[in-house]
Amino acid sequence: MNRQKKRLFGIFWTGLLLTVLLRPLQANTPNIILLVADDIGTGWLPFHADRLKRSDLEPEILASYEQKRGHLGKVDAVTHIEAARTCMPFLERLARQGISFDKCFATASLCAPSRAGLLTGTCQQEWGAYWNKDVDDHGIPADRVVLAEPLQQAGYATAMIGKWHVAKKDPAMIEKIWTEELGESLPLPKGYKGRWKDVSRLIPGSGYQTSAIPGQHPLDRGFDYYYGFNSHDSKYFGAKELWENRERIPERPKDEFLTELLSGKADSFVRTAIDNNKPFFLYYAPLTLHGGIVPPPKKYSSRFHTGNRFSDEYAGHMLALDEGIRQLFATLESKNQLDNTLFVFATDNGCTLYEVPPYNAPNRGGKGTGWFGGLNVPLVVWGKGVDRNGVSQEIVSLSDIMPTVLEFAGVEVPQGISGRSLLPYLEGRVDHSPRDYLSSASIQSSRWSYFYEGHGENNTQDGAKAPLYGWHFDGRHLLMRVTPMMSGLYKSLPQGMPAQVMLFDVSADRQQRKNLAFGNWEKVTAMDEALRAWLRTLQPPLTSQKQDFEILLKKVERPTGN
Repeated sequence: MNRQKKRLFGIFWTGLLLTVLLRPLQANTPNIILLVADDIGTGWLPFHADRLKRSDLEPEILASYEQKRGHLGKVDAVTHIEAARTCMPFLERLARQGISFDKCFATASLCAPSRAGLLTGTCQQEWGAYWNKDVDDHGIPADRVVLAEPLQQAGYATAMIGKWHVAKKDPAMIEKIWTEELGESLPLPKGYKGRWKDVSRLIPGSGYQTSAIPGQHPLDRGFDYYYGFNSHDSKYFGAKELWENRERIPERPKDEFLTELLSGKADSFVRTAIDNNKPFFLYYAPLTLHGGIVPPPKKYSSRFHTGNRFSDEYAGHMLALDEGIRQLFATLESKNQLDNTLFVFATDNGCTLYEVPPYNAPNRGGKGTGWFGGLNVPLVVWGKGVDRNGVSQEIVSLSDIMPTVLEFAGVEVPQGISGRSLLPYLEGRVDHSPRDYLSSASIQSSRWSYFYEGHGENNTQDGAKAPLYGWHFDGRHLLMRVTPMMSGLYKSLPQGMPAQVMLFDVSADRQQRKNLAFGNWEKVTAMDEALRAWLRTLQPPLTSQKQDFEILLKKVERPTGN
């Protein structure tokens, strides 16, 4: 055998040996896909909508939608429910093969704190994050472990694609505007806000609005690859401020649909990781369905016939996301990795002001509130090691995803987190999830959803002045406290509102319409003890509502006249 043949022979056997040695590593180390959609309530997910009746839809929401959309006559609620049942057929299939949770709750009803809680496996109120500004101004603290970090250390290929929104913006971008565009010198003077109009005029296109400060950038928090935006919003067409790793991306084509772009990036990452024989963790956080919703490509919306164009377009966005999921699974199947992958689907909070029926049915309320419609979110778990299927009534939190994923991957779970692993329950080793109850606290605002007491009045500036809610849920009864509303905040309530104390039997009254508090005061005080015990483990809000937090710490008082 000549030297060339010997060399080729050696390369062949070396490659074969490496393939044999490396294949068990890939086979025994599971891939993980975590998909977190935006502002989608339970009513619009097929595995919830399949069980909805017209009576589950709130009359206030139907009336508000008719008024806002200028719809002639009554909304055909049944047709809207049917659209929700059919808008994500592939995800529904996964939900039926895996397990979905009826009682999954976000750690806040707003995107930034909810995502911060999910990624760190904690109730982010532990470090004072109750609403978006708390996270926008501070980001995830450096001493909190982000889900991707231990996975990266364990050898996973990791990617964050889509909406980050858990980091402060990079002040270096403002400094660049200040020096290069305005010709001023550094350091920034304390009074530079006096020229804020000049600065803000130049911010669009600078990248500042979607930037992430070093140390809080995805590449600094455990991700190998990043394609997305650090903001509450982007654009569905012609996206202007996307980033790939640490570089700004030029404005995208006007006819390029963001959902398809991000789904393609997710698929490309999965293909590359598998081809490189690396187990992967993909955190995919599409824009769907946040912000100013524009018509998606007609190939999606034309499949729906609700009688309202906006509803058809809304359902079309859902179908576009579903197609992205189907695409990912086609890749997994083609690469023989279906049986080696865990897939988790959730949303960050409930539907927002679009109020498209069936909205958050069968729940009351929506985003930015403590009503169930703001916090009760869909959760589907499918894949390797999931021996349960169907619909679970166990109480779970989005903070439970981090420890569940890490335990599933065989990676050590950080100490001191409040999330609890669901893996023993998913594998059928125990009969119940690790939670018998759950507590929550955040702002009670009209900025993002229907305001019942104010007959639908919307105040887009009430975030820092809105009252706080605090609630405790034991699986059947929900205690909900809301701090006093200041006068002058709403035109419909010029004198404000006193503190509210509410107790609901949500097993019989899911829409939280019948307040049982005053006939069951012993139950109220017992649940209030549990709520306040939890509140004492938290930090006060970082940016506002500090006095409201102190009110919630005090023992509940029975309102006079009841």
